[in-house]
Amino acid sequence: MSLLDAPGDLSRTPLAAVLVEARARRASGVLEVAHGGGTSRLWFHDGAPVGAQVFVGFRPLGHMLLAAGVLDIDALSLSLVRMAETRRPHGEILVEMGAASREQVERALEEQQAGYVAQLAALPAGPFAFEASAAVPEWTRAGLLSPLRVLADALAAPQAADLVGVTLRAAEAGAVKLAEGYADAEPELARGLDAAERRLLARLAAPLPLDAYLAASEVPPERALALLAALLLLDLAAPANPGERAVPTLVLESPLAEGAGPGPRRPATGAPAPGDHRSDPAEARARRQRLLQRGMRNLGVGPFGGRTEGAAPTRSVPSPGAPPRGASGSQPAGSDGALREALLAAAPRAREKDLFARLGLPDGAGRDEVKRAFLGLARRFHPDRFASPSMADLADTVRELFSAVNEAYEVLSDAKKRAEYLARRAGAASVRTDAAHADFEKGEACLRTRDLPRARAFYEAAVRSDPRAEYLAALAFTFLSDPRGRDRERARALLAEATKDEACDRALYVAGILARDEGDDATAERLLRAAIRANPRHVDAVRELRALGSRRSDPR
Repeated sequence: MSLLDAPGDLSRTPLAAVLVEARARRASGVLEVAHGGGTSRLWFHDGAPVGAQVFVGFRPLGHMLLAAGVLDIDALSLSLVRMAETRRPHGEILVEMGAASREQVERALEEQQAGYVAQLAALPAGPFAFEASAAVPEWTRAGLLSPLRVLADALAAPQAADLVGVTLRAAEAGAVKLAEGYADAEPELARGLDAAERRLLARLAAPLPLDAYLAASEVPPERALALLAALLLLDLAAPANPGERAVPTLVLESPLAEGAGPGPRRPATGAPAPGDHRSDPAEARARRQRLLQRGMRNLGVGPFGGRTEGAAPTRSVPSPGAPPRGASGSQPAGSDGALREALLAAAPRAREKDLFARLGLPDGAGRDEVKRAFLGLARRFHPDRFASPSMADLADTVRELFSAVNEAYEVLSDAKKRAEYLARRAGAASVRTDAAHADFEKGEACLRTRDLPRARAFYEAAVRSDPRAEYLAALAFTFLSDPRGRDRERARALLAEATKDEACDRALYVAGILARDEGDDATAERLLRAAIRANPRHVDAVRELRALGSRRSDPR
């Protein structure tokens, strides 16, 4: 039984084995790995890995180009808004804006995608399941992943050590040589490898023993062995006795063959046209399968673990919490659900009038804090994270949030715009403060004449414009004093807010009156004494405190 036919776990089955099996079966679909509270995905087309998305360690393209000095943050903010509005790929927008060249975007995307696969390969554990019926996203058609680099990265993980050992066993006693045609296709096949790794592989142009391959290598031995194992498993190299020519089994097909659908594809510089060299003979496939089976038996797990050649296959037991078959609609929903909840919790910020509040910052935060807050929001709620069909209904929410956050960043990060905004806000606050004070004074006049309904109306207007403690306390007093509109619950809520200002003697006094009326003399005394400390000339608080003392001395 294939590794792709039943759920598994990366603690028992290394990702490298899954990559080899997917190639042997020329599988198309998505591998979903549950880890870190969410789900990461690796898409395959015709056996080749073509794209990845990770739940943990997400690295947006724009942030990578910003860190590399290709973009400035202003171009990043504008491009993210356009991306949210149009739902087009971020790289296309950056090239269209002239903010980055196509080569710079492709190079960054290659590093991003290869990094995602390396993260998955390095996971010590994680339930996984392969869904063959899942559609491969359009953006993966660019062919950003080099099968050689991806498999070498996966084989470099500690979990794949046995698979590397079994694969290299055939070369221990003899020599290894690159397959015919590798040199012509090397620029494409070795994409993403550094110069030292390319020089190391070039030494295999002639048959080379394993010890000679490792001797004087600039590449760490573990990495060098992983590269050689990847070449063998991909049929890009084969064991060869000195003086003999290796059997050509080179497979150079692009991740997407001609006619597979629309979308940009990377030209294979120097490589044969797709489909021209699809020579994957049964012998090569069988050899690969034997190597995989032997490696999995050494691990003692998976569908090949603990059985001999020709024995009946046994279905692997899913790990606890492993995503079930057909998990594309179940397990992703959990991670998508967490992301959905986070977005909906942040969405009200888009309607905040205060620009600091939009970015989740305290009033008056500095420009460096503004930049960090913007980049954090752009990473957390990047439009790419909401590209799945299950999140399509959030497109308008993402667009609204990015437009609002971008406006806040543009104003608060620019010295002139920031000063103008703060001046406007201060002027508006001053107007509101003046209006609130006028309403409060009208309420005071009505209170002196015991016109409590009108006093309440004026106090409410004052509180709407300026909810300071004195205005809140005055409004609470009308709810306690008006026999036709007494509402102690509303008064209690207003006083809970007003008494946060320990210097407001009026709030403390009215709260003491409420406690007295409810028969809580101890609390009433405490509040009245606090009012007198805040204002020793508060005559009413002094009188009420004496009345409480009199009641205690005369129980009648």
